[in-house]
Amino acid sequence: MNIFYKQPIFLQWIEAISLAVIGFWPALIIIELGADFPLYYLLFPVYLPVGQFCFTPLLRLAGIYKYYSPMLLGYLPNQSQIDLHSGGSFDYLFVFAFGKNDHRPIGRQIMCFHLEGLLHLIQLVETGGVPGSVVISGTSYFFNERTARKLGFSTEEASLFYRINLYMNAIDLFWMYSVSQGRVALPNLGKAKMLKTTGNDLVRHKEDVQNYYRILSGTQAGEASRNQIA
Repeated sequence: MNIFYKQPIFLQWIEAISLAVIGFWPALIIIELGADFPLYYLLFPVYLPVGQFCFTPLLRLAGIYKYYSPMLLGYLPNQSQIDLHSGGSFDYLFVFAFGKNDHRPIGRQIMCFHLEGLLHLIQLVETGGVPGSVVISGTSYFFNERTARKLGFSTEEASLFYRINLYMNAIDLFWMYSVSQGRVALPNLGKAKMLKTTGNDLVRHKEDVQNYYRILSGTQAGEASRNQIA
């Protein structure tokens, strides 16, 4: 659980707005400097980790991010599509650094959170909160292709826009991937895949998702599971 959201709601809003203001100033400075010296715009990839950290709680409170588990969110989800993303640096800090101590490897915890999010989505489809026709998409950073297919996802090449977005966020992806692996490791951005399914297909694979979750959340250590976040 992200302990930030256990605070009274008015404190969450005050802190979220304060963080967003702090995160806005570096962007404004870069824009102003870049107006005279365009090379300053090259600092944006360096700024992005700061901006994403600072804006995350406000985006969640505003409903732009909808969390299905502490580490799985949908960006502007609606009745026709849900664009899934793994939690960002703000979530890493408040879930793993400040949250309840869990002795399992962080990569395994993240996988469990992702599966919890999928189970939450399945429940929403089953209860009518989300239509079965909804298109659910994510990336190969959730699961490797073999596991994704077992859980009901199809794979396709990521779009050019998506690949550019990945490389723009390379700093964040590098350190979060390293944390998930328990060592310094480079994610293979060049092999990024888009994963897709529908609400109905996900429901049909409910048992597979539940079984995989039981394995990862059990007491037996599955070393291979640490490599599932690609």
